[in-house]
Amino acid sequence: LSNTKVFANAMGKSAETLLPAVSLTNIRLAAASALLYAVVLGVITSYSAPATADMKRPGSRFSDVTPDEITWIGSLPNLGCLFGNLIAGYATHEFGRKTVMMFVSIFYLTSWLMVAYAPSMMWMYCGRLIGGICAGACCVAVPTYIIEIAPTKIRGQLASGFQIAYTIGVLYVMGLGIFLRWSWLAISGAVIVACASCLMVFMPESPPWLVRASRPLEAENGLRFLKGSSTDTQRELQSIMDNIAENKEEGIRLEELLHPEIYKPTAIALALMFFQQACGISPLMTYTVEIFHSAGSSIDPAVAATIVALVQVIATVLSGSLMDRSGRRCLFVTSGSIMFISLAVLGSYSFKLNQYLVSYHFVGYIPLISFATYIIAFSLGNGPIPYVMIPEIVPIKFRSPVVAAAGVLCSLLAFVFNKIFEDMRQGLGDYGVYWTYSFFSLISALFGFFILPETKGLTMRQISKSFSHSEKK
Repeated sequence: LSNTKVFANAMGKSAETLLPAVSLTNIRLAAASALLYAVVLGVITSYSAPATADMKRPGSRFSDVTPDEITWIGSLPNLGCLFGNLIAGYATHEFGRKTVMMFVSIFYLTSWLMVAYAPSMMWMYCGRLIGGICAGACCVAVPTYIIEIAPTKIRGQLASGFQIAYTIGVLYVMGLGIFLRWSWLAISGAVIVACASCLMVFMPESPPWLVRASRPLEAENGLRFLKGSSTDTQRELQSIMDNIAENKEEGIRLEELLHPEIYKPTAIALALMFFQQACGISPLMTYTVEIFHSAGSSIDPAVAATIVALVQVIATVLSGSLMDRSGRRCLFVTSGSIMFISLAVLGSYSFKLNQYLVSYHFVGYIPLISFATYIIAFSLGNGPIPYVMIPEIVPIKFRSPVVAAAGVLCSLLAFVFNKIFEDMRQGLGDYGVYWTYSFFSLISALFGFFILPETKGLTMRQISKSFSHSEKK
């Protein structure tokens, strides 16, 4: 290869131009097929927002649904996601990434049908819990599959597609919630699962996993499908084998956890996940329609929720380009500060501040403007930054357990905040809930300003050394 580079430089060309071009069509197709499961994740986490509001309508099977039952409908997927994360870590390692996605598709589809045709609330609960377990499994399998099939030059682009696909799922369920009853909305979720599984069945298993499983022939066929027949599959296979050999690790020793380059990034990783959920994103998105209804917005609550979901998609797309320009720390501090202000304004509006204002028409738009601003700020900072920074700051040897622990904490906090949301509303009032989330948003901004390190432009080695150097100081 070094000789090739010398020759290429002498001819005024890069080495890459001398190698066979990699076809990206099938790679993008495989990634899109997997990302449909991320769309379903967005649907399942936000389904309760339009669905529970519709359940209260006359003629509904569950028109007498209670506030406590609504919190269970909204929070059970998060509890299931916690168990799905734990199970999928082992399952994806032992059975493969594609295999896990195909296997959970059966239960994913079943869970949506259980919700759509639920004869009792217990059936609804079971369907939501099973769906959450499947969502948790896909949260592990899908990003891993995409990272392992993507070539370096589009890896970041495809990896960022997970969060974008999730927000598209939120927009999908909010938009359809304007027109569809809750049972048909559940069937629409089942349709996406069916489409994802039908596409995924034709896609290959992850080649790196196949190499680890001592199935090189299948790995070679998968590489040929993904990157085209002109690809040097033997060279690709050897590269995968070398990478696996380099990353073989010894067992983790307990005393290593006392090193600053381990416990500091671990603490920061858990703090990032805590602040992501403590700002209230999970319950506020889960009960968006109900929030707009109780806030007395002059816009139809279902339409307002859809606008917020659309704003979230746009902001998530923009966040990828800003991450490497503005830096992680700057975005995190800005995000927390704007969320603090927008939630404070929303809380003040809910506290009947509008009664003391001159009755202008735009006052009824304050809930939508505040909520949309909050979502934009979250999508630019507190939302995506934990998923970017945690793999960056944690050494590779500890990366898998720390990422898993952060994922479990995220699911657990989402479940708790969703479940206690109605109790908080009853005890503190809507304004008290918004001010509580506003307070945690302010604390997150202070955490980002005083503690969070900047990792923009640093190598993994430089980031790791920065923690040990700060300890010496």
